[in-house]
Amino acid sequence: MNDPDLDARIEQVLQDFLALRRAEAQAIDARLRAPLDELASAVCAGGKRVRPRLALWGYRAGGRQVDAPMVQAAAALELLHTFALIQDDVMDGSPTRRGRPASHVTLARAARRAPARFGASAAVLLGDLALMWADSLLTDAPFPPERLRRGLRIYQSLRSEVTLGQYLDVLVAHSRRITEEDALKVDRYKTASYTVQRPIQLGLALAGAPDALLAAISDYALPAGIAFQLRDDVLGAFGDPEVTGKPSGEDLLRRKPTWLWARTLRRCPEAATIADVERLRALIVESGVLAEAEAEIRRLVEHALAAARRLPIDPELTCELAALTERLAWRNS
Repeated sequence: MNDPDLDARIEQVLQDFLALRRAEAQAIDARLRAPLDELASAVCAGGKRVRPRLALWGYRAGGRQVDAPMVQAAAALELLHTFALIQDDVMDGSPTRRGRPASHVTLARAARRAPARFGASAAVLLGDLALMWADSLLTDAPFPPERLRRGLRIYQSLRSEVTLGQYLDVLVAHSRRITEEDALKVDRYKTASYTVQRPIQLGLALAGAPDALLAAISDYALPAGIAFQLRDDVLGAFGDPEVTGKPSGEDLLRRKPTWLWARTLRRCPEAATIADVERLRALIVESGVLAEAEAEIRRLVEHALAAARRLPIDPELTCELAALTERLAWRNS
């Protein structure tokens, strides 16, 4: 599944598509080059490309060899993800992403004399463009009409669920009480569905796989996706910024409503009054919450892998999925 050639093909689709959009924008006004350059930089700034890879895996699990239409569909998911990251950084006020300034920071610096809110406003609009252009990439992919229609149904569910999950994330972040149940519900829609379930189902649908296989994938995808998010929570609190590309401990200081933070508050209510990152980290470790998070990740991964082994697919594809699951669940970035 970790195929450098496929990664390069996805990258090329994105670069070619954005070059055309940049030319169109510059024909409207030369000042539109700057935001389009920033979008291209954000899209091509690295990242794990998890959603495109899982979509490609789903296509193969549906009985197809990866072809140009599917590479284009996978690229659309990466452009959609860029939309989500840009707007998420605005909402969170995050200064960096993937080891570079977040888009709202870059746009604000480029504008210089513009009002302070310019960067955030411009980034929201840039995210909107990424979303619209992701739609265009997918809908223009030359699949047979029936397969494309089934894929678009999955894609629309993906878009709706990640947006609703983000709303719940914002709502819970401003609630007076944060629970593990609320955090897991956000994880279910912002990560498990968006990152794992729907991308695989998109690939399956575009391949023409039976509905039964699309339904069966959820038993793997939901626990795997929640495990991936719990790993993100741990890395957000304890990760090395040089490796993760994000400030370490920032989630704790901002009281981001993660499962890790909700469990810590339930165990140690005094954490709500602590503003020192190192003290908060020590509390999470000493209270046993970090160990519990690791145990929960392990349990979810075992559940997901057991479900993967039950899927009626080529055993080689099962092994690929298991390897990716292990790599993401125990990653350090």
